[in-house]
Amino acid sequence: MSLNLREDIKEQGVTKVLRFAEQMSVHEVCKNIMEKTGVGGKDHALFQPSGHEADPGMGKWLRPDRTLEYYDMKQNDQLEYRKKHDIIKVKLVDDTIKTVLVDLSLPVADVVQVIGKKIALKAADEFSIQADLIPGIWLKSQLAITEQVKTLDQCFLLRKKFFVNDANVDQDDPVQLHLVYCQSRDDIVAGNHPITKEEAVNFAALQAQVQLGDYKPDVHRPGILHMSDFFPSQYSKKDMEKQLFAEWKKLVGMNEVNARFRYVQLCRSLKTYGMTVYKIKEKVPNKKKVMDALLCFTRDSIIRMEFESKRVIKEHPFKHLLRWAATPQTFTMDFGAYEEEYVVVLTEEGEAISNLLAVTSTYC
Repeated sequence: MSLNLREDIKEQGVTKVLRFAEQMSVHEVCKNIMEKTGVGGKDHALFQPSGHEADPGMGKWLRPDRTLEYYDMKQNDQLEYRKKHDIIKVKLVDDTIKTVLVDLSLPVADVVQVIGKKIALKAADEFSIQADLIPGIWLKSQLAITEQVKTLDQCFLLRKKFFVNDANVDQDDPVQLHLVYCQSRDDIVAGNHPITKEEAVNFAALQAQVQLGDYKPDVHRPGILHMSDFFPSQYSKKDMEKQLFAEWKKLVGMNEVNARFRYVQLCRSLKTYGMTVYKIKEKVPNKKKVMDALLCFTRDSIIRMEFESKRVIKEHPFKHLLRWAATPQTFTMDFGAYEEEYVVVLTEEGEAISNLLAVTSTYC
């Protein structure tokens, strides 16, 4: 059987109706289009738009080894014949922005490897990207970018997602050390980790050593530092400055790389290090109202914490989680014999949490 397909030839700005046999491979179709139009080459491929008016620019790339029949093409279906490669803007955790030429037909996991090579990141496996216009949501590693975002006219945030082999972060991989330090620093100052006052002072002193070098009493006078840039909100008081200076003095002579490494080591010792956090709501026991809370996923456990105080409500090892389910408004976890009832939280990020658990469970 033959099909009439509407082919948008992007470089010519025209649409042609071409006829193909259903059994033709996508590779053969591309070759046929190139012969008929004079446009194309190895960098060109077929792209199928999503067809939804609300999702312009989204769609999937057709694999060259599959047939039109495999994709269940119908008469007069629309395809685009265009270049696979395009430039995306990648924002690192230190706020620098890199432009990277990537193959948009590749899954996100492969794109991250290309980005890693571009910035000399030796171990890119535990990193992934988020779309700037979809805050906080990781792009699915097995899907192409164009299947998940409406436009490339935005930044893609490169962040460390998994912390399984994190002991490998050391001075021998300065790019990864720098990125992990920046991400850890931001989490500490944002209050994403429950820490003691003593730990807060140690973190702040190491951060000062990284950013400002050795403490100099004639230069670093009281009032020169903004405490909110170095401490989480509960400790960012003026009286903390004296303690920061006292601890900072002890670090004289430590170079910037070693200070970063010490910071990451200290952060790695925290129970909540490497956790992914989702703001949720939980029902208050024996009451009709709900309260804000945090659902956190660390390297090996699932933690529910109070939103303001960061007090741990309950912690479960990953191995106790039997199954989970997501709806548009809730996320449910079954801990089997370790909980009398299912744990149900209110969230609109159930799908993102489910995707995270699906990947994380392969590491545990």
